[in-house]
Amino acid sequence: MSIKAVIYSRFDPQEGPKIVHQVPEDSISISGSLDTSINLSSEVLLSFSTVSRFLIPRQSLCNNLVCLTSPPSTPDSSPCIVVSYPVCIKGEHYPRNEFIFNFALVLSPPDTTDVPSYKSVVTKLAHLMRGLEEQTRFLSDDVSPPGTGKIYSLCETLIEDLNNYAECMIPIDEVNTLNIKLFPTLPNPAPVKAWHVPLFTVRIESLMDENWDLTMQRVIPFINGVNSVKKIALLADADLKLTKSCVRHLLYYGCVLLLDIFSFNAIYAPTSEFTSMIASDSEMQAECARYVNTAFEPARQENAISTLDVSSSLKSSIAATTTATVDDDFWPLTACGDVIDGVGVVQLFANLRQGLTVRDWYKSNSNMLANIDLRRFITFGVIKGFLYRVHRYAIQTNGLKVDSRNEARSRSAGVSLGKQTIDRENKGSKNRKTMPLTSFLDGTHSFDEVCTYYGISEKELLRRLSQTHLGEVVVLCR
Repeated sequence: MSIKAVIYSRFDPQEGPKIVHQVPEDSISISGSLDTSINLSSEVLLSFSTVSRFLIPRQSLCNNLVCLTSPPSTPDSSPCIVVSYPVCIKGEHYPRNEFIFNFALVLSPPDTTDVPSYKSVVTKLAHLMRGLEEQTRFLSDDVSPPGTGKIYSLCETLIEDLNNYAECMIPIDEVNTLNIKLFPTLPNPAPVKAWHVPLFTVRIESLMDENWDLTMQRVIPFINGVNSVKKIALLADADLKLTKSCVRHLLYYGCVLLLDIFSFNAIYAPTSEFTSMIASDSEMQAECARYVNTAFEPARQENAISTLDVSSSLKSSIAATTTATVDDDFWPLTACGDVIDGVGVVQLFANLRQGLTVRDWYKSNSNMLANIDLRRFITFGVIKGFLYRVHRYAIQTNGLKVDSRNEARSRSAGVSLGKQTIDRENKGSKNRKTMPLTSFLDGTHSFDEVCTYYGISEKELLRRLSQTHLGEVVVLCR
């Protein structure tokens, strides 16, 4: 359980800061030391005296999120995180012309708890209670003894539902309800580029409904592990920026991962993890065989690659999208009818190396690859992490020292790469000229980026790079 306790405290004009309700009871020590009247079976999390000046603080800290680490109650216990949002309401009808209260959550140590996700809980609870107090004096008029009443029941339901279901819906009165849902705090996803290829890691159809964003609904049918983000935008007739935003949103929640555009001119090589992964893992070898065997193609659903569940090591997804059996029928066959076992699968991956394109690799191993889906074979290695893509970059080694006639021709050639003078990368935006090819010859733009920007093939790009007016251009692989 992430929430160890819920505390409702307020400033009493006679007694000062005091705890009105706590759930579980006796989880917070009221005195400075352990109270002998406390049930020995109860775990005391912290002493109220050590945190009271933060739970009921000065006015300068009120109406702000306060998060602190309390000292452990015993030498053997762990420190707790206390997240709260103290509220101060001014009014002439209050003693001292103000009413200060606070609902605080006592959480497990931060190494086991997603603390930021609980900040919105105390903030929303504080705003709701402030509104109720200003309307009906819901808090200040409450005279229920500790451990009883509506406020205690609310705290009790809050901790139970959030710990068990990560959400709660608690009726307060006839018109007010507390609705809270915990959302995990995830790291910001990587930037999504036009040449990236999104691949689903979940069955997105089971998550979608008619209330989803309209652009998202238009984009999702074209995410199949083959189309680039730019191509998806064109097929969906959607703005590229909005398409990137949709893909980034899916990436944030782990619904997709990003791959490179598959091409027979691409180069792949094993990583340092190759030996410790598929080369020594017979289960992964069998898993790969089931996934790439074209004999199972009729049994696969449409866009089966887009239903790949990488979160469970692809295993459950592959079993769902193929007709793999418990025997050895899942091993693919060579063109001669021989079985390719785990050793053969490893050998095929090991034959990939720097300087060898997928096309040349296929020519050298065409017999073994006769019944293997090449794209799925390469994708499997990239997703697992024992294959990496070797990108190519172009660098102009000397400046464009040409006369004005050649300079104009260079600019014209740069524009002609796009076949039009209109940059269609952003559909619906104002027409603007494309950048000249020389802008991409600084060694920082991959061939995937350049080809996607201009909508041309690598063969066409290489032909353009060989034009004499561009000067000497060197192609690097890394």
